[in-house]
Amino acid sequence: MLNDSRQQTPLAGLTGGADALEHGSPDCVTLLEVPFAELVNLRGDPENADFTAAIQNTIGIILPTEPNTTAESDHYCVMWLSPDEWMIRAKVPPVDDLPTRLNLALQGIFCAVTDQSSAYSVLQLSGPKSRCVLAKGCPLDLHPRVFDTGHCAQSHYYKTSVLLRRPRGRADDCWEVIVRRSFADYAVRMLMDGMWEYTEGRN
Repeated sequence: MLNDSRQQTPLAGLTGGADALEHGSPDCVTLLEVPFAELVNLRGDPENADFTAAIQNTIGIILPTEPNTTAESDHYCVMWLSPDEWMIRAKVPPVDDLPTRLNLALQGIFCAVTDQSSAYSVLQLSGPKSRCVLAKGCPLDLHPRVFDTGHCAQSHYYKTSVLLRRPRGRADDCWEVIVRRSFADYAVRMLMDGMWEYTEGRN
């Protein structure tokens, strides 16, 4: 239909706009797109008891205050970005407007809530060779003794900034890569290039 409109991810050019991107093989390394993930940037004072209590009452999570750590529930993951900044990532499809709920809960408290859902793309890289692929373009020490599950960090992958997270409760080596929407196509192409020797290159 002429007036039929569908929301598309920034990777629609790679997938034809039909399905979320999936590339690679589970036995080696797989790249998956998590389309339309809900992301909210939160700024506030972690020493303000009213602020932290409002967040805990709204999403059921105590804000992490240790650098580069995360706190999770069944529905949300909160990632530490700086002493007064966090990224909240919904782990399930949203059933309501989280930014609105947070703003209502935080009325009268000096803070900032910004919906970032349309500004970023969420990718998942998993499998035995996933760390090797990331290491090709990321300068961080990604060894588990340094970057364990439950940790996050801001860095870059080649020429684009990324927020990396190692989800809890994953048996395999799994990484979440959050990248700005305008750089998502570039980031995916670079990740796919880094995967080549472990997928097409070994055939």
